[in-house]
Amino acid sequence: MAEKTIIWSERADDELKGILEFYNTRNGNTKYSFKLLAKIEEISEILSKNEYIGRLADDKKTRVIVMDAYLIFYEIDEFQINILSFWDNRQNPENRIDKI
Repeated sequence: MAEKTIIWSERADDELKGILEFYNTRNGNTKYSFKLLAKIEEISEILSKNEYIGRLADDKKTRVIVMDAYLIFYEIDEFQINILSFWDNRQNPENRIDKI
């Protein structure tokens, strides 16, 4: 199986940036954010080579990877993997605009 490119949606990118900014402010430094980004990079490398590692969601189209306290929602197409959302499970689920 060929390695696929991973594309982050604007929504997923905004969610990740919000989480990183929250922890940078709360902790007064960027240590946790860099650890989180390293973990995301590690999972992204694995995902690009093994696109079916996430469990299939109820819609039978979206897949989910559990990464510590985070959920990475993605979909696969012929040429790439599209990251749809990066959700912190510690947030109130009612704050999600729409469920994936």
